[in-house]
Amino acid sequence: MKITKIMSFPILIMLIMLMGLTACAGSANESASSDMVAQSAPMEPMMEEASAEMEYYAEDAAEGVAAPVDDILNAASSQAQQTRVIIYTGDISLVVQDTQESVDAITAMASEMGGFISGSNVYESGDVLRGSITVRVPADRYQDTLAQLREMAIRVERENSTTQDVTEEFTDLQARKTNLEFTEEALQQLLEERQRVGSTSDILEVYRELTSIRGQIEQIEGRLRYLANQSALSTITIQLTPDVLYQPVSIAGWEPQGVAKEALQSLVAALQGLVNVLIWGIVFVLPLLLVLLIPVVIVALVIRRWWGKRSQKTQDAAAQS
Repeated sequence: MKITKIMSFPILIMLIMLMGLTACAGSANESASSDMVAQSAPMEPMMEEASAEMEYYAEDAAEGVAAPVDDILNAASSQAQQTRVIIYTGDISLVVQDTQESVDAITAMASEMGGFISGSNVYESGDVLRGSITVRVPADRYQDTLAQLREMAIRVERENSTTQDVTEEFTDLQARKTNLEFTEEALQQLLEERQRVGSTSDILEVYRELTSIRGQIEQIEGRLRYLANQSALSTITIQLTPDVLYQPVSIAGWEPQGVAKEALQSLVAALQGLVNVLIWGIVFVLPLLLVLLIPVVIVALVIRRWWGKRSQKTQDAAAQS
């Protein structure tokens, strides 16, 4: 009897996995489930032959998996009819008066809507400042956000809006996750039993299956989180282009505004140079000249006085003779 139980252990694991996979396929498509049943029909004799041997292990596990799967599938189907999981995506191109001011205004608006900025890029192209900004806002504020963006612009050049209904995929993933969780629970119970009475090879085999199931569950949970995030927060990409009427006049690369600015800068530089010369003259040159001229003036006065006395003596001598 012990040998029979050991030989039937791999078949028990295969049966648990087969029930989980069959339930997953049934939640995705009824026709696919029918095909699977038809393809698995040749296996029925083998399964019937092994059922007596597997009853000792599989009876409790089968009762814990089959019934809840149908309940979860029915619940997922009814939920899909009531609530749709829809992803909203928008793309709008706006002509604005000032690109940077518009970026700041959109940032503030996204915050007021309960969203955030997921990406922003402001760059210069063709002597004008352009911008691209991506906002994430709650799905129920999607239309309000688009309306405010239109009001913010001088005109709307392009606007695209798309919706993606992922309800079917979301429901299918939920059902698959539930089925895998029940399979994981059954394998966990089997692992606990094998740890008490089973061999090391049996324990390792169950552990490998548990690891595989857990990996599939985490992968499905990641996809569910992604879909939930995308449907809860809509995505709007905004292209910003400044209106040419508000840009400086530019003719073939020549801008009068730039020339006037350069001329004004040159005038200021010239006046600064003149003022610098005056300051140097008053503070440096004038005192230096005074220091140098005082001795010269004194010498000149002495020479003049001496020359005057000499001239006077000459005139007196001429008068006496």
